[in-house]
Formats: sequence, structure tokens, C-alpha cells
Amino acid sequence: MSLQVRDSFGAAFGRILLRGIGQIYLLPSAWAGALLLAAAAWQSWAMAGACLLGALTGTVWGMAAGDAAGSRVGLDGYNGALTGLGVMVVLPAGPLAWSLVAPLAWLASWAAHAWRRRSSVPPYTAPFVLITWLLMAAAAGLELPRAAVMAAADPGWGDTAQGLLRGVGQVMFLDDPRAGALCLLGLALGTPWAALSAGLASGLCLLAASCAGLPADAAALGLYGFNAVLAAEALRTVRPGRLGAWAWPCLGALLSLLLMRGFQLLALPSLTAPFLLATWAVRGVALRRSPQTRAA
Repeated sequence: MSLQVRDSFGAAFGRILLRGIGQIYLLPSAWAGALLLAAAAWQSWAMAGACLLGALTGTVWGMAAGDAAGSRVGLDGYNGALTGLGVMVVLPAGPLAWSLVAPLAWLASWAAHAWRRRSSVPPYTAPFVLITWLLMAAAAGLELPRAAVMAAADPGWGDTAQGLLRGVGQVMFLDDPRAGALCLLGLALGTPWAALSAGLASGLCLLAASCAGLPADAAALGLYGFNAVLAAEALRTVRPGRLGAWAWPCLGALLSLLLMRGFQLLALPSLTAPFLLATWAVRGVALRRSPQTRAA
């Protein structure tokens, strides 16, 4: 009986942990989380390990803090998972980087939890963005070694297909289009609508970037698509009203593209800040336009 209880708890905890990784794409799905972790491992075992350690840290902290509801759906894990990935993108995968993953993941998860308790506006990835910006500033100020920039893999699938898939994978800093394909498959396992909105958002921004004459190398790396993927998913469940079901996700995706370009022109690291700004703005407009809001 005790072995069965332990196995049951271990399986339940594993699902919660994977949901935290799935929530990187706003999906509380263990199946999605498993494929997303596999996508990170496809590109880099260090990134997969940091992602898992970050999610584990945030999930354990959330459960210890009594946030059973948030932990159950993965809300205490995803900012920690993203922060773990961010550490490996900023610093080389050595003792310093690994020693920072858990503390920074804990800080990101704590900040997200505190935000949710005090505000009706979702924090999304804001704690990860703020903490990773601080890490970047500290690394530059202390002249710490920086992680090497890897050459993007080219499986020869054509620029458009690779740009679209990288736009999905870059949410997790994955620039291998095969890793992006695994991410898209994971979203489809979570819900086919998530995969559809992610693919459409990435493709829409790829097309818009081409029409606007934006740098083709950035477009091919998916740098114009990943914020749009998150914005479209966050706004997919907003009440459509008179504008139609896809109006708000498309508006959020295109606004995130404009904001991303602004960060590029200012030579500032954007991370997922364009997604945050675009989603908060469009969400606010959508809520004000909803009949229920006007009636209230």
C-alpha cells in the first residue's frame, strides 16, 4: 500500500512539474510539458536540465507555500523554468550558472505568486523577464563570461518553414527548427487550437516582417514570431465580441512584432517583454469593449 501511495504521489507530482513547463506556452498540459522538455533536450541537455530544475524549484516552493491551486496547474513552475533557460543563455553552462538556476527560479516563482495575489492582471512571464534583465546587467557589469552564441541549425527545410518553426521554438530560446517542430507537436497534444494559433501567429509575423522589409536574418531565426506566439495564445480565450474570434490574437501578434522591432532599434534585449506589453494592452482594450464590462 505504501509503495502504491508513493508511486501515486510521484506520478501526480511529475504531472504537476510537466504542467509547469507546459505553462511556458500558457498550457496546463503535462503532455505538452513533456514534449517541450524533449525539444529543449534536442537542442541542449544543459538547457533541458536548467528548465527542469527551474520548474522543480518553483513547483516545490509553491507547494511548500501552500499554493496548492496554483501549483496543480503549473502556475508556480513556468517562470522558474524560463529563468533556468535564461541563465543558460546568459552564462556558460558551468558551476556559476548552475549555482544560480535554483535561487533565481525561486525568486521568479515567488514574484509571480506575489503578483497574482495582489493584481487581477496576469503576470505571465514578467518575473522571468525582470530577473533575466538583472542577470544580464550584472553579467555585463561584472564582466562575467558570456554563453557562446551557437550557429542556428539548418536542416534544409526552406527559409519560410524554418522561420515559422523557430518562431515557435524561440519562446524557449530554441533556434533549431526541429526543436520548434517538437514544441508545436507538444502544443497540439495540449490542445490543437494552441498549435494552430502558434503556427498562424508565427507565420503572420513572418509575412508581416517580409512585407515591411525588416531584416531577413532576424525573421529567419524566428525573432519576430515568438512573442506573437505567446500573445496569440494569451488572447485566444478573450471574448471575441463583434470583431471575431481571431481579431484579438492577430492584433496582439502584430503589436508584439512592432514592439519587438522597437527593442531591436534601441539595441535592448527584449526577451518576452513585447508579448507582455502587447497582451496587457490588447487585453485591456478587449475587456473595456466587452458588453459585460460596459453593463457593469
